[in-house]
Amino acid sequence: MKRLLLLVTAVLATTVAALAADPPRKLIIIAGKPSHPPLMHEFRAGSLLLEKCLKGVPGLTVEVHTNGWVRDEQSFAGADAVVIYSDGGGGHPAVQGNHKEIIGSLVKRGVGFGCMHYGVEVVPAQAGAEFTDWLGGHYENSFSVNPIWEPDFKSLPQHAITRGVQPFSTKDEWYFNLRFRDGMKGVTPILVARPSDAVRDGPYVYPKGPYPHIQAAKGRDETMMWAAERPDGGRAFGFTGGHFHLNWGNEAQRKIVLNALLWLAKVEVPRNGVESRITEAELMANLDPKPAPKPQLPKAKENPKAEKGAKAAARKPVFESAVVTSKTAGHAVDVDVDITGWKELHLVVADAGDGFSCDWADWIEPRLVDASGKETKLTDLKWTSATSDFGQVRVGANAGGNPLKVGGRPVAHGIGTHANSLISFTLPEGQKFTRFKARGGLDNGGTDQAGGGATSVQFLVFAAQPDLYSVTQKRVAADTGGHEPEKATASLDVHPALQAELFASEPLMLNPTSTDIDHRGRVWVCEVVNYRRHKGRRPEGDRIIIIEDADGDGKADTMKVFAQGPQFDSAHGICVLGTPDGKGTRAIVSCGDKVFLLTDTDGDDKADKEEVLFSGISGTQHDHGIHAFTFGPDGRLYFNFGNSGKQIKNARGEPIVDLAGNTVEDKRKPYQEGMVFRCNLDGSGFETLGWNFRNNWMVAVDSFGTVWQSDNDDDGNRGVRINFVMEFGNYGYKDELTGASWGDAWKKATAKSKLPDDQKFRSHWHLDDPGVVPNLLNTGGGSPTGITVYEGSLLPAEFRGQVIHCDAGPNVTRAYPVERDGAGYKGRIVNVLEGARDRWFRPADVKVAPDGSLIVADWYDPGVGGHNMQDLDRGRLFRVTPKGHTGYKTPKFNFATVEGCIEAFKSPNSATRYVAWQALKQMPAKAETALLKIARDADTRPRARALWLIAALHEGNAPSVVAGALSEESDDLRAVGLRIARMHQLDVIPFVEKLVKDASPLVRRECAIALRHNTSPKAPALWAQLAQQHDGKDRWYLEALGIAADRQEAKFFASWLGAVGGRWSTPAARDIIWRIHTPKAAELMGKLATDKAATPAELDRYLRALDFIPKCKEKDEALAAIALGAL
Repeated sequence: MKRLLLLVTAVLATTVAALAADPPRKLIIIAGKPSHPPLMHEFRAGSLLLEKCLKGVPGLTVEVHTNGWVRDEQSFAGADAVVIYSDGGGGHPAVQGNHKEIIGSLVKRGVGFGCMHYGVEVVPAQAGAEFTDWLGGHYENSFSVNPIWEPDFKSLPQHAITRGVQPFSTKDEWYFNLRFRDGMKGVTPILVARPSDAVRDGPYVYPKGPYPHIQAAKGRDETMMWAAERPDGGRAFGFTGGHFHLNWGNEAQRKIVLNALLWLAKVEVPRNGVESRITEAELMANLDPKPAPKPQLPKAKENPKAEKGAKAAARKPVFESAVVTSKTAGHAVDVDVDITGWKELHLVVADAGDGFSCDWADWIEPRLVDASGKETKLTDLKWTSATSDFGQVRVGANAGGNPLKVGGRPVAHGIGTHANSLISFTLPEGQKFTRFKARGGLDNGGTDQAGGGATSVQFLVFAAQPDLYSVTQKRVAADTGGHEPEKATASLDVHPALQAELFASEPLMLNPTSTDIDHRGRVWVCEVVNYRRHKGRRPEGDRIIIIEDADGDGKADTMKVFAQGPQFDSAHGICVLGTPDGKGTRAIVSCGDKVFLLTDTDGDDKADKEEVLFSGISGTQHDHGIHAFTFGPDGRLYFNFGNSGKQIKNARGEPIVDLAGNTVEDKRKPYQEGMVFRCNLDGSGFETLGWNFRNNWMVAVDSFGTVWQSDNDDDGNRGVRINFVMEFGNYGYKDELTGASWGDAWKKATAKSKLPDDQKFRSHWHLDDPGVVPNLLNTGGGSPTGITVYEGSLLPAEFRGQVIHCDAGPNVTRAYPVERDGAGYKGRIVNVLEGARDRWFRPADVKVAPDGSLIVADWYDPGVGGHNMQDLDRGRLFRVTPKGHTGYKTPKFNFATVEGCIEAFKSPNSATRYVAWQALKQMPAKAETALLKIARDADTRPRARALWLIAALHEGNAPSVVAGALSEESDDLRAVGLRIARMHQLDVIPFVEKLVKDASPLVRRECAIALRHNTSPKAPALWAQLAQQHDGKDRWYLEALGIAADRQEAKFFASWLGAVGGRWSTPAARDIIWRIHTPKAAELMGKLATDKAATPAELDRYLRALDFIPKCKEKDEALAAIALGAL
């Protein structure tokens, strides 16, 4: 059956491609300019979220234009629908300049027109008549009203827009009493509810009201969303919600708008509506950077004692659980409350004061018990209202619509929700219930994310309806009381052989995003306050500061401001390039769309000169933008950006073409998404070392020149990875061919059958596609940040030579000891620090100090991710040393002497090695003699550093250095020799000839990388020899061969085929064929796939590999053979 399906797929794919398909319908969403406080009127974020949810809908393309109008009015060409989600009134985008005429002409030719929230309001004299015609109705100031209220949409009409939408309720600024067409001609009410008398009595948002004509209509149903049709067949809709951004997390509200967008564009709405799943991080993405509202003093009450006695007591929780986390036994707590005489029951789930996170919660088996012991399921009653900050409150399912599961165990019956949540019930008249019993538990929808560390809630029960905002804010306020710096280390779990001490904290410094440590042991910090929605909070701009422990007691005591200004707002990277006396010290600051080079010309610790090193980078005020630089052992700079960086330009704003001849931009030619770079100190010699990452935050380079980094998964998918960056590789975040997300293919695959848990991780990074470099380690869920390599001796042996890494999501700093795995590596996890009892611990960076200690920077905040920031007033630095270690003594180096420089060159601190590197280059003759001694050191890491520098001292040094390195016993040093040869542009062919049969897969891997783009006539035969040594099991080695063959696959593959003769069907040979994208490979894959011994899994593998081979006769014949073989 599977082969028959493959036959149909292959034949239909060819047939369909040959037919002229209808062009997709084009939907344009215009998002308004930023307005209102954070999380209100988030037009850009809401529009982009809707666009994301519509990706993959057949027959539809969506364009989102921000800042209140299309970027180019030619965009309207071919549009089938236009929706405006923006502020309205006199500032409505549709009435500016000639926009009304443009909209009118679009409507006249049948283009659908929709408006959302404030966008339904126009000034009647400006466009009232037009909007009544185009939209079916509009909001009219002083006639319509805009209260904040929570309508209960109990029933929905039969309409394409309501397909699959369940009754729901969200608290929002729902407008009503709109000015509709006479007799509602052509207008269908979609969302209808009855405002309470209290809602009609006001106050409204503006003007406050109340209006007599609104009060006079008490008891009347009102329309908050409508669909309209015009006589010419054109369509329209108006939606008055959308004030509060978090309501897009409500699945029902999101679905009804998504359905409306399809209907408007005349795309068939699915029978069950548009299905969409979003994570909390996706909901919080793309928020406009807005200053937080200024604190308001509470207004004095006329009678502060008015509410007292039983009424006041009822509004206090009768039951309040302890905070429930993934460390709570069974992930749940018992709830048992005396409810004798109660008329109402109100259930609250609060986020425990630690911010918007993965707080999925379930009321497990909730029941009402009477005096006789008889139990009634609470789920048999209908609630009067139910709210959830994310997803939807559901009976028998969690907030995301999946089965209830707590601690991995299914829940027999219950209610799923997400903090912050309020579910209210009116108890039946005449009931004699005496107790409410349940268990409050953490649903696996939350604990399966971020390693379970991002979930913490409290369960509360009330007799009278509380104000949910007040309840949750009290918990935030209470939670902030226990975070004094004095208690900081007590809340951390530290590795048994180590100790952590508080080095610096507020008020000395705040909110560190990135750090570096100079040769004097001082910590340089990017101190960020003006982050995203808090932009402008510090008008003078964010700072680059220097923290110092002047007396060496292990506690910082002074702070200097090196630079400050709005240009450094939300800086995400700092790299210090010092000098012995401070004069000429430079700092590379990665911030927004630029990389700045700041120079202290006179040594007073103040930046005197500001230059731009790189520009044109996207992702300003975005965590997925440009990150920190680091100085490598080869004298070059290494850095990266996440998948919002998009492109990078030189200081003049010109696109950069790298050494491979490719423009560095996110256009799949060949680069896409996040990238890793290397360049000279002046920005020249630019190379793209790896691409197709999501948010690879910071790189680390060891003394051998090996590059390491982490990468963040699509939040909530437990797919954070650690990478060894094998140079020039594709790392698989997006589909290499189409740029599509992994999620679409995953949904289709899991719809057919249940797949193993590890397959999601493989699918997430496209690891089953040829041409994707494997991952070193999967660390689960998280928000990975700073990374370094520990090359010191102060810490125990377990940490020496290993990667040290911060992950702010699960509140942990870890080491990843690695061991060889063929041509690559595999690793394990060893915790260094964990915020076990303080989930505000958010490690953002880690660096090695000159004395060999670690300094960990702590962003310190209730939450992380989604570009959110809740605490502006705290930040910490912790110093990690062996147990019992005292003081912070930074070694003093004499950089005027070779001996002093050599000692500094051995330092575990990168900034110290940089100063030594530069000083030694100024005394080449003496330096070379001293470095040759280090090159015989027992420790291979300083030996590697010496080889790099000796090769750079004199122009003619490199050949002899390489020759010596290739004879080293250490395969790491032999690999360094090849890397030095490439760096100095030597002819690598003689070196590869010497090492082509090296016993070490690592060395042969580097031989393959050295052959990339090498046009020597000897290169194909050398590649063939390397390929013949593939064992059929080592994916690292296989991908190195693929990288080596780039642009020369046909020649290299032909040479290999000539060498293996008829032995091309062994397991190892089948790997080579699968990896190479040539017509001849297609021919052979056709034969392998139609072999009777081929398994279904092998057949799938070959079919996927054929996707990567450009159209050719051999590919068509292979597909035809596979199709015929399925008959």
